[in-house]
Amino acid sequence: MTAAIAERVRQYVLDGSDEDLQRLLRVADVTGPMARSAFGRVGMREGWKAIDCGCGPIGGLAVMAELAGPTGRVVGVDISGRTVQQARSVVAALGLGNVELFTSDIHELSAAAVGGPFDLAYTRVFLVHQPDPVRTLSHIAGLLRPGGWVVAQEALRNPPPRSHPHLDALGSYWELMHELMERAGGVPHDAVGYLARSARAAGLEVVEVDGTFETMDPELGFELHASTLISARECAVASGVATGPQIDNLAGDLRAAKDGGYEWVSSPFYLDLKLRKPEAAGGPGRRCLLPASQRLVSRTRRITRRGGGAHRSW
Repeated sequence: MTAAIAERVRQYVLDGSDEDLQRLLRVADVTGPMARSAFGRVGMREGWKAIDCGCGPIGGLAVMAELAGPTGRVVGVDISGRTVQQARSVVAALGLGNVELFTSDIHELSAAAVGGPFDLAYTRVFLVHQPDPVRTLSHIAGLLRPGGWVVAQEALRNPPPRSHPHLDALGSYWELMHELMERAGGVPHDAVGYLARSARAAGLEVVEVDGTFETMDPELGFELHASTLISARECAVASGVATGPQIDNLAGDLRAAKDGGYEWVSSPFYLDLKLRKPEAAGGPGRRCLLPASQRLVSRTRRITRRGGGAHRSW
């Protein structure tokens, strides 16, 4: 997102009192460059219609709104009415006039109901929660025009987030989160690892399979991981994945690392998929490739500090 919008997001975080909302907005800020890069690779430009599936309180909406421009249109969809209300407040605060939000299950959504078909659909840490990724991707494909794109950036189970020096608690927390998704959400084991296969089964062309991650200042990174774990506490205890004290102790280990002499901590490792709906009916035919000059190379992005603020270097 642009520097001006990013600054407004950070100010909204500082002004807010909802801890989980603050966490999700910080995640959107950290992952914004990753989304922008992927949108650029599929040629997103002014005038496009785009949809963020499972947008949360901001997701990729700010970046999409900027790239679509005043002649484009961006739709955010989330199953949670409370989350959509939060998103409306955030969108209004950021002045994103080309964004519209809907409360809906993506599996029950028709393109016509939300002003489709769309040029682009985006998911980030959405498919990782789906018990039947083929079904979900099939419904997302139904929202697109022929030749439309899906950008899916989904967190892999392995490898877990990393730090330097190594911290065992990162791997323990990440395994707990995936065990929770399997037990409480019925998500298949290592579903993200097989997303390319699921996309083909859903009738989409797999244009590119890549990976990316972010590295962060330890104070920010360990706090994001700890607060993600705490946000799942109630569900984890109810499903028997862990006890409350186990989660609290693990979150405490992550937070203690903020002052433990660590150089950096990474985000999850994201599988970065570029998928395309075939131009003609009948499923995918010849594999569509981006020009060699546009092939994405996995890379690390760093967040370093300058003058007490956060600065991204590439």
